[in-house]
Amino acid sequence: MRGLSFLAFAAGYRRVSFVFIEDGQLATWQTSKRAALNPDEAASFAREFIDLLLPTFIVMEDTAAGTRKGVRTQALLKAIQDEAAQSNAQLLPMKREKLFRTRFDEARYLADKHPEFESKVPSRTFRDREPHQMVLFEALALGHQAAQGGAMFLASKM
Repeated sequence: MRGLSFLAFAAGYRRVSFVFIEDGQLATWQTSKRAALNPDEAASFAREFIDLLLPTFIVMEDTAAGTRKGVRTQALLKAIQDEAAQSNAQLLPMKREKLFRTRFDEARYLADKHPEFESKVPSRTFRDREPHQMVLFEALALGHQAAQGGAMFLASKM
């Protein structure tokens, strides 16, 4: 959507990530270990990029709608949400929908839509822990869903 920008945040095990989508195109992204240390670091990370990128919308998982995230991760998301509430951007809390059989299938789908992420798609064997870059794909999924949602979606969230 022309003239709109979406800054999507996601937090996971030992990582906080964001993607920035501007005019329907992926503009930038970043993942931080430091931001996952505590809520103050997460808030600082969010504040830095909200002030730098000046998004129209800030997208993140709606933890009030129920989540499988742990208490520590929910505290990180709450800190980011508090920073978003202080900005001029419209906060779009979204429920994470399970649209794919696995998160790896979702990552492959998103990499097809955004070729910049092709090299970041993780592979997984049975005994592996979840790769750290999955939180980046979670942020991309939220941003992609918001950017593709259209005017009716945005109106329903306001």
